[in-house]
Amino acid sequence: MNKTFLVHGLKRSGNHAIINWIQAHDNFYFFNNIIPIAAILKGEKKLPPAEDFNRWCQRKLLPKHLPFANLTLKIKTRKHSLIASLEDHPLDVKPFISTPNDLKNILIIRDPYNLFASRIRKASLVENPAYSKTLDVGLDRAISLWKAHAREYVGETNIITNKVGVYFNHWFSSKAYRKQLSDQLGFPHTDRGYANVSNFGGGSSFDSTKFNGETSKMDILNRQDKLNKIEVSLLTKITMDNELIDLYQKVQASSN
Repeated sequence: MNKTFLVHGLKRSGNHAIINWIQAHDNFYFFNNIIPIAAILKGEKKLPPAEDFNRWCQRKLLPKHLPFANLTLKIKTRKHSLIASLEDHPLDVKPFISTPNDLKNILIIRDPYNLFASRIRKASLVENPAYSKTLDVGLDRAISLWKAHAREYVGETNIITNKVGVYFNHWFSSKAYRKQLSDQLGFPHTDRGYANVSNFGGGSSFDSTKFNGETSKMDILNRQDKLNKIEVSLLTKITMDNELIDLYQKVQASSN
């Protein structure tokens, strides 16, 4: 396998936009949201135990009970890279017991104003315990997760190793920043895939997949301006959190 990436991010952080862009750099196998959080939050499932990475790949990529599975897996993956994503999980959640030595963790973070604006709007569209319509336990969890991801991004913690931090706002607005990220990921730069809107998660909370191929028209960095009065009131309560705003300022400073 050429390269292996594990992506960490909150839902509505621009995860799929960035994953689409990464995938354009190579031939990828992509596994989305490998531990869905909704059933865990509902109490229907428990967090699964960590699994050996090679066995996980066999289970995902090969038919069951295939003879010579290890050899077949090596042949099948020889010219591919692999990317898997985790959404809305604490950073100490480990899906794999063992991983390739060169696995890179990608940590995606978005500014809290646009992130929570998107999550608030998504809550009006779907029934999912990850998205809250009020300042409840679920929303408290999401705020705490954002803070934890921000601390990791700015280097106050080091829970995941061999990581590349991606600030979605800069990724979206700066080609120079995207070139820098391509280099960190070990690829020659390309912007193929940059303008694509993924179908995963229903696309944008505000525009669905309407602007696929034309993401520059989506006004992604001003989502709070698209909210109604009730939604604005909830976003205001979220962003009155001094710790959250302090961490946001640190994220901005460390991304410049």
